[in-house]
Amino acid sequence: MRLSVARLFAYWLDVVMAAAVLIGFQALLYAVTGGFPFDHLKYGYQIMLWVWATISLPVWICFTGCEMRWRQTAGKRLLGLRVTAVGGSGLRFRQALTRTFVKLLPWEATHVILLYPEPWWQGAADTGREWLIIIPNAMMIIYIAVLLAGRGKRALHDYIAGTEVVAR
Repeated sequence: MRLSVARLFAYWLDVVMAAAVLIGFQALLYAVTGGFPFDHLKYGYQIMLWVWATISLPVWICFTGCEMRWRQTAGKRLLGLRVTAVGGSGLRFRQALTRTFVKLLPWEATHVILLYPEPWWQGAADTGREWLIIIPNAMMIIYIAVLLAGRGKRALHDYIAGTEVVAR
């Protein structure tokens, strides 16, 4: 399997596994509390803080910690990939955090666009701001283009963090 395809698939696996765990947690919390948070949080900033605390932060910790400690996330491990600093050494905390920040920036931008200042399901889509969703989608296209141009070894977040991904 080409490295670029393997990396995209590894990322997809990581997102699916994280979603399964975090959505399961959210559903359990909803059932146990009788509707919290979804029946109680109304304002965009409240929902954004909830999403950040219960979804974004755990994913950031997982990606940063796994890549720093084991040089791979679960998806990379399943596909025999590992991330290193350019030259082959382990990642420093700053490199792992920078990789995660840049990698997840389109995801976080989507949260802001859909939730702030008010959630889109409360009429925010009719404010003339709906075109902003183009931004994270364009970012993803750029990310994939850089990944393919680098033959899978380095994506945009790798160039910025000084890292690369190699097959084990």
